[in-house]
Amino acid sequence: MRGFFYNRNNKEQKAQNETDWRKNMNGKVNKSFLWGTASAAYQCEGGWNEGGKGESNWDQFCHGPKNTKGFTGDVAADFYHRYKEDIRLLKEGGHNTLRFSIAWTRILPTRDGPVNMEGVAFYKDVLKTCKESGIVPNVTLLHYDIPAWLEDIGGFQNPIFSDEFAKYAKVCFEQFGEEISFYVTINEATHNGCCSYLTGNYPPNKHDVQALVQVSYNFMVANAKAIREFRKMGFKNSQIGIVHTTNTVQILKDTPEYRIAQRRGDLFKNKWVTDPAILGHFPADLKPLLLESGIDLSFVKDEDLEIIKNNTVDFLGQNCYTRALVKPYESGETNYYPNNVGAGQKSTEGYVVKGWFQTDVDPNTPKNAWSREIYPKTVYDMLMGIKKDYGDIPVYITENGHALYEHPDENGCVNDDERIEFIQSYLEWLINAQNEGCNVKGYYAWSTTDCYSWINGYDKRYGLIYVDYENGLKRIPKKSYYWYKQYIKDHTEE
Repeated sequence: MRGFFYNRNNKEQKAQNETDWRKNMNGKVNKSFLWGTASAAYQCEGGWNEGGKGESNWDQFCHGPKNTKGFTGDVAADFYHRYKEDIRLLKEGGHNTLRFSIAWTRILPTRDGPVNMEGVAFYKDVLKTCKESGIVPNVTLLHYDIPAWLEDIGGFQNPIFSDEFAKYAKVCFEQFGEEISFYVTINEATHNGCCSYLTGNYPPNKHDVQALVQVSYNFMVANAKAIREFRKMGFKNSQIGIVHTTNTVQILKDTPEYRIAQRRGDLFKNKWVTDPAILGHFPADLKPLLLESGIDLSFVKDEDLEIIKNNTVDFLGQNCYTRALVKPYESGETNYYPNNVGAGQKSTEGYVVKGWFQTDVDPNTPKNAWSREIYPKTVYDMLMGIKKDYGDIPVYITENGHALYEHPDENGCVNDDERIEFIQSYLEWLINAQNEGCNVKGYYAWSTTDCYSWINGYDKRYGLIYVDYENGLKRIPKKSYYWYKQYIKDHTEE
């Protein structure tokens, strides 16, 4: 199986990689380690207009003219009606945790209306089912979907977003309390911001660099204000953190120009989230670069910075898929180029940030069908970087997975060997990092079941459990589901 990842021209690198693999094969984590999978409300839940739920920005987008592909999350994987079955499958698969998100509009359907107790009851029963199954809940408050009314008045860009988010978070803290072990404020602020305000393929479908910077700032203010509400509750058995989409920034040439590009790439992709979330302040060299780029920073308020300073996270969640390979800026306007087409598209996924950096390409590194590098060592590099920059803050790999086009064979089995190899390769690097002192405490494969993959629709499958969309949403555990169960058993201390 390893040939998929190590078909490299560089024989020396290949030999080193194989040595590293052998070194890590027998590594184990302690029995408190969290092993699970991850999901998100809009991608998995369905029931978009049931149980008193209000309209979200993604409901609005999917039902409107901008959705040219026609895919929606109206039903998705139908977790709303089938959560007991899905959680049972997790238990049977050896999982001890589940990451999922709460739909803001299922809790607060309108801006000024009452709490939707039917929505609260739904999530309380999900939590109850998790507890009965020995599944620790890791719950995200915002995974891309916000109320449509908020989107209509500027969404993430409107400064009121942070206050409205804090109000919603407070309701969740009051309703669910310590039934939730791990609260996550915001999922993937960088990716959400870039897709929404740079590429424009997520609502509100804009390309506005000034707006992107303001949105990025508003995310961190919202994170801190939500944490402030959390601290007021005085919880003893719950923690709060943020989930960042990790892109360890690397270069192919060690020159002053490349090192500058690397630092700027790290600021853009990582440090504007992790520094304020963990340290309580933005990087000192970020503001001069933004001003040099012509960004108006008049929206920055001293009172916001004070809130950020005094409300930092208990843990860091890291969604880890690949590294970011960069080089000095050459030409072009600031943009993000995701591959939402998949097989057949030859362009490389990546960034151009005018005057800062742009994506580089290593021809010897394999890529998936969506042109994304397959680079397992990135999880090790990322964890070692966090230890260096932030000490022993607890870290959870809150997403890691491999998309495939797939169908059951003639026997009804889904043989996803490629996904198995992908996950195994990342896990072995993760265990290596833990053995070297990194405080990594859990791993969540993305995703629990196949689900709505945003504007990629349903052909892009990540799940360990196959969803037969043509046959009543039947669940079929894939080969990776059974492999993961055994891997957990084999790599957890007694």
